[in-house]
Amino acid sequence: MGWDSEGSQPLTWQYTGTSVLKCDLRMLHLIGVWPLSGSRLYRCLVTVVIALCFGHFVEAVIHLCTLDGYLEDFTLALSNISVVIVGVLKVTFFLRHERAYCRLVRWLDDLVTGQREYTRGRPQLEEVSAGAQRLARRITKAFTVYDAIVVLAWTLVPLTAPPEAKRLPFEQLPLTEESPHSLYALSYAIQGASTFWIAVISVQMDCFFTAVMIHAASQLRILSLRISDLQLGNGHLQLEDNGSLDGMYEELRFCIHTHQDIARFVKHLESVMNPIAMMQLAVGVFNGCMLIFPATYSSENEALLKCVAAAPTISAQLLLYCLGAHSV
Repeated sequence: MGWDSEGSQPLTWQYTGTSVLKCDLRMLHLIGVWPLSGSRLYRCLVTVVIALCFGHFVEAVIHLCTLDGYLEDFTLALSNISVVIVGVLKVTFFLRHERAYCRLVRWLDDLVTGQREYTRGRPQLEEVSAGAQRLARRITKAFTVYDAIVVLAWTLVPLTAPPEAKRLPFEQLPLTEESPHSLYALSYAIQGASTFWIAVISVQMDCFFTAVMIHAASQLRILSLRISDLQLGNGHLQLEDNGSLDGMYEELRFCIHTHQDIARFVKHLESVMNPIAMMQLAVGVFNGCMLIFPATYSSENEALLKCVAAAPTISAQLLLYCLGAHSV
């Protein structure tokens, strides 16, 4: 396929119905990142999310400037706002390179379609492709649900505190009992909505890249099995005359061409994925330090328990990239 302008055309809802990345693409569309309809109104959803994140950032600055409490409050504030900032950067990078992502999807679909004719009637090859699709779909659904539950739980916990405490989910403002309840409710809504939305967007983008890597690995596996079939006496190819021998060389030529195409695809994948993966690595390391530091200097068992409980959430998205990269 390559770098032709046709491959960079925007995707549609109908197109995703036949794509191997159907689940990821439609999830990204439903949460407001990937436009499949071409409507300008759809862009407003991303604008609203970014505006909420900006409001969250302002509250975080106020919190950090007025903070006079425990070290855990300081590290929690920094950890949370780093997730929001990196999430916004991910969305911004995607919007600036949307055509490259469309090319990535169409290219992968072309690779899968190109090898599909060689997998028909061959259970082993068909299972490789089907297995990759099942794994990618399960990872997307599992991590999205897990992330949504964790963020929702964290967001709703302050509601169990006494009303006069006016506790907020992530960034605490200098509110008193005399402060208007409407201001408290607005701050709560901004923090809860922005964190939930941007966290789901962030993990879904990571799941998208993981799915792409899994499918790329499956295409390499299918290609490897095709090449292994190119042997004299193989049951799939009956090489008894010069015509059959010519067919074997033709098949080998197609395999080499497919391998070159997959190699170019992986290079393109790296170019569009690496910036986002590095952002996730940076925020993961930063949040890990913010989590471990107070636990190290605290003599209370509660701090250590929080560290152990939060570790899976911090490392989950990094493990996604490790899983996909290991597959390739």
